[in-house]
Amino acid sequence: MDITSIPLFAMFRGRMNYFTERQRLVAENVANANTPGYRPKDLAPFRFRSSGPSGLARGGSPDPEASTVMAVSHPAHQRPTGPDAAAAARGYRPERTADAVTTLDGNQVSLEDQMMRMADSRMNYEAAIGFYQKSMSMIRTAARPPR
Repeated sequence: MDITSIPLFAMFRGRMNYFTERQRLVAENVANANTPGYRPKDLAPFRFRSSGPSGLARGGSPDPEASTVMAVSHPAHQRPTGPDAAAAARGYRPERTADAVTTLDGNQVSLEDQMMRMADSRMNYEAAIGFYQKSMSMIRTAARPPR
């Protein structure tokens, strides 16, 4: 059996990929801290889904979070355009907070908030790695022949 087909490890891998992408977005936000009109981006909160490849939940009902990209069912239908549509297709969205700091040039990046997000992502990533390593250790112990 391939270790990547074990659901627990797939979950850990998904969580680590989520925090890797979140770190990339935070770095992009910090890099654009002086760009006029720039709005910071963040990922939607990570959720553990129990849906299969068909997008159905275990009970056979549709999973409302299984798809985040709008489907086009007919070639004549118009696809969403613009930076927000492209961002939604990649799984992140511009932040919309009531207490956002906006400078005179329209930039809404708060470096303090971004540093807190970066620290949070790093701690959660390290926790996921720790759980992954402990799970691997348990499998190695279980697979070891008796003495």
